[in-house]
Amino acid sequence: MIEENQNPSFSFADLEFQTSPAEKMAEMRDKCPVHHTSNPSAHYTLTRESDVVKALRDETTWSSQYGPGLAFSKPGTGVLVSSDPPVHTKERLAISRIFRPSIINQMQKDIQTLVHEIIDSIEKKGNGDLIDDFAAPIPLTVMCWMLGTPTEDISSFRSWVLPMAEAVAYAGGREASDEVKDAYKNFYTYFGSHIEQRNYAINTGLGHPDDLLTRLLTVENNGEKLTVENVLGFCQFLLVAGSETTTLMIGNLLHRLMENPDQLKMLQDNRSLIPNAIEESLRYDAPVHGLFRTNTSSVILHDVEIPADSKVCMMFGSANRDPLAWDRPHDFDITRDLADLRNHTSFGVGAHYCLGAPLSRLEGSVALSAVLDRLPRIRGNGPPTLTKAGVLKGFSKLPVRWD
Repeated sequence: MIEENQNPSFSFADLEFQTSPAEKMAEMRDKCPVHHTSNPSAHYTLTRESDVVKALRDETTWSSQYGPGLAFSKPGTGVLVSSDPPVHTKERLAISRIFRPSIINQMQKDIQTLVHEIIDSIEKKGNGDLIDDFAAPIPLTVMCWMLGTPTEDISSFRSWVLPMAEAVAYAGGREASDEVKDAYKNFYTYFGSHIEQRNYAINTGLGHPDDLLTRLLTVENNGEKLTVENVLGFCQFLLVAGSETTTLMIGNLLHRLMENPDQLKMLQDNRSLIPNAIEESLRYDAPVHGLFRTNTSSVILHDVEIPADSKVCMMFGSANRDPLAWDRPHDFDITRDLADLRNHTSFGVGAHYCLGAPLSRLEGSVALSAVLDRLPRIRGNGPPTLTKAGVLKGFSKLPVRWD
């Protein structure tokens, strides 16, 4: 066993990791596949693809009930990503109908209209920020449709989403800073009122949309409805997981294509490669580096004992670059076999596989297709700015030109 002071240095907050995550993860896979650190609080990290996938499929040993972040959350207060079967199964059934591929495909025309309206509003400028002007409004607007909130509020939502995402890698979790606490406070105030109004409309027979929020408030399992706390948890989870990760994916994909003009040209000539480009982006630049689980019993892996009740990060981004699982893992190549590409771990593995994956893929596909059609000369226009959330991979600013 490698002692901690001999381990490769690693923390989501380290500038070295944020600027060169692939290099740091390769070092950890090679020298210390079960990494232990006390920075910023005690936790372990799994980096090899075989270990990550096996652990994600073993929910008995690797529990989600203490939350996906570094801080231990109170069991029963989270949803989906923070619960284990059978509770997780019940929660997933509550919203799975809304995320069926047939339902998602019905949204394609509306998403296409949205994306082209966004391009209409920026096209004549000739330049802009790909994140703020394009990648962020798409999934946030779709989330507004699904939760029945005004699209005018998306700027407020994003100001809450980013600190909530940052808190995943903080030892203090939701109490990590005033910014994080304010984000949660503002979220709960807004959505608490929104849910109260929708509940009133449902219970009094007033008109209301048949959207995801109505589904959450009315669905029953063995005669039991979800609590308001559960519904708030769903809204918070969907807002973070359903918007910021897709924003990052769109930004990462277009950034890599601009870096690789030969592959961009390949896409322009052959649009059938769009699904491959989406999956290769997810593999190459996993929008979420990794999330945490908690082991219910002591585990020995690679001669390292992980004591029971440890926080252990499952590093998706590292699994996606493991040379034991991928040929030429550090090459960005949209011609890879599509079936193989879909084995990446960016949407999770097993029972916790992301319900919103079809929606994220659709949003990415529509966005990419529209850029190829309407902004064919898109290119970089200055250095990008990395997202502040250490657990995420992507950009908060991505200056581009298309004139």
